[in-house]
Amino acid sequence: MLKRSLILFLNLLRKMISKNLEISVGNIIWIIGIIFTMGIAYSQIGQLDEDIKVLEQRLEKKIKIINENADHIVELEKELARLKACE
Repeated sequence: MLKRSLILFLNLLRKMISKNLEISVGNIIWIIGIIFTMGIAYSQIGQLDEDIKVLEQRLEKKIKIINENADHIVELEKELARLKACE
């Protein structure tokens, strides 16, 4: 997405310069707006990467707990089977 925005920006800049060789105030505002938007997009991508890492860590903890509980359930079932066999 960032690469696409950069390509669009460069194409827009090339078209503006090729149409008239002077850069007007309106064009400068567009350029600043596009650069600002690209910065926001880049920061959002970085934040999403961090969010994914946090979610992966939380998921790993939950999987570990589930595995421990499954092992504990197996042990309890074995103990229950022994107690029933003793009766």
